[in-house]
Amino acid sequence: MQIREGKIKPKWLVDLSGFHNELSYVKREGNEIKIGALTTVGELEETFLFKERKYGGFVDVFKKFANAHVRNLATIGGNVAVAVSASDFILLFKVLDAKVRLESVRGTRWINIHDLIVEKRTLAKQPDEVIIEISFSDIPSNAATAFMKFDYREVTVTGIVTVASYLKLKNGIIEDIRVAFDRVSRRIPDRVLKTEEFLKGKEFNEEVIKAAYNNVLVKEMKRKTDFRASGEYRLHLSKVLLKRVLFLCKNRLGEV
Repeated sequence: MQIREGKIKPKWLVDLSGFHNELSYVKREGNEIKIGALTTVGELEETFLFKERKYGGFVDVFKKFANAHVRNLATIGGNVAVAVSASDFILLFKVLDAKVRLESVRGTRWINIHDLIVEKRTLAKQPDEVIIEISFSDIPSNAATAFMKFDYREVTVTGIVTVASYLKLKNGIIEDIRVAFDRVSRRIPDRVLKTEEFLKGKEFNEEVIKAAYNNVLVKEMKRKTDFRASGEYRLHLSKVLLKRVLFLCKNRLGEV
């Protein structure tokens, strides 16, 4: 789109579709989950990520991701590389603390997803580096993921507010928690680290979550106003979705 609109004018344009067979995969190797950069969103449906309840976040993203036609064309690596607030998989990979493998003629290097995303449409990679793989640690049985996107319509949505979460419980206590929104204090997207720290170690219940979004989330999150929604409305939705996405994780865990 940026090329069509003349916003960027690359000297060379490289088509990677011929490498689809080599770079389209989802596999578990030891304690690592690896996803090839050319895996399409549609292909995720046939993998173990759709069968294991703890990875429900992938199913959530799939259901809200554009439409069937786009899901069969859009790749996981491409969604990360575009680096905008609508890059749903960035949120999910952030709460999974994923790392990204980059390759160039100089060799291979790994970079954490948090360091890769510098700002909107800007990645911490060299022009000749290509995203090859996204990898993250296999999460334990007492942890789960979830994703939610709110918009005025149900199909081909951009998302007024989008959130992903990772929740690990032990005897009803929040042992670990990670939450990422589409926009946090102008970072696109990012985790709400202060809110996570407030919740960690506390008992999982509605009162604790309410205290988190009323006392902490509202202070570390800045929401912009545009033609789609006001900043105040987005902040209110962020509070609502924080509660909903965490309870969705809790329901996927059952009694732990």
